Amino acid sequence: MERISAWTPLVAPLGQFRYGTVAGGVAPTPLKAEWLNMIQNELANFILAYLPKLDAEDNTQFLKAIQAFGERFPQKATTLAAYGILDAYTKTEDDWLLSKKANNAITLAGYGIGDAYTKLAINAFVSDLQGAIDNLAKNKQDKNTALMAATGWRLDSATGLLEQWGSGECGPDSTTAAIDFPRPFAEVYNCFGNKVTANPIDNDGNAAGAFAVSATQYKIFNDTGAFSATVHWRAIGKAPGF
Repeated sequence: MERISAWTPLVAPLGQFRYGTVAGGVAPTPLKAEWLNMIQNELANFILAYLPKLDAEDNTQFLKAIQAFGERFPQKATTLAAYGILDAYTKTEDDWLLSKKANNAITLAGYGIGDAYTKLAINAFVSDLQGAIDNLAKNKQDKNTALMAATGWRLDSATGLLEQWGSGECGPDSTTAAIDFPRPFAEVYNCFGNKVTANPIDNDGNAAGAFAVSATQYKIFNDTGAFSATVHWRAIGKAPGF
């Protein structure tokens, strides 16, 4: 398409037609066959794009072509296909795809999730771990299981073996009242003592010692007739809870 100014310079500004004046010596814009043929071909080509052929007896062909154009391109499409959209799912396709998924699943399996642990699996793992920790705590050799003092004790937490020691005074030819062990036994295996204040004048020698009277108490005895005795004692047994 082009204006008449493409074929003649006798035009008004912007390539418009002009009347011209004889008195003023201005020639009118001539009608060029080239321009008329261009207009004719533009109209004919538009009509032939939508109608099968030109018809000299039908003066509504241009109107019919415009109507056909409008029908081919509706002003308000209601489907993806009407707009020529091919890279989107329709509502029907969306519904079908969603129907393959759980509407309201309450489990990992319901959503097809296979790379996560369930609550039951995690609880089982935690329970097994706690069991291993408890077993380790039960069987391991604990630290700080001794009272390191003149009167003290040592506990083997792996076996329950409890060893205790101490010292005490006992008058001549006597036995003390019951004395508490530093910590109670469940069972006493052995309890004994030695006099550490030997006296050469005393003919009874080392006739002094200690013995358990229960799982929680012991006594010190001294059979020497004239002198008090200092006795170091030791007891071995099983601690409670083993």
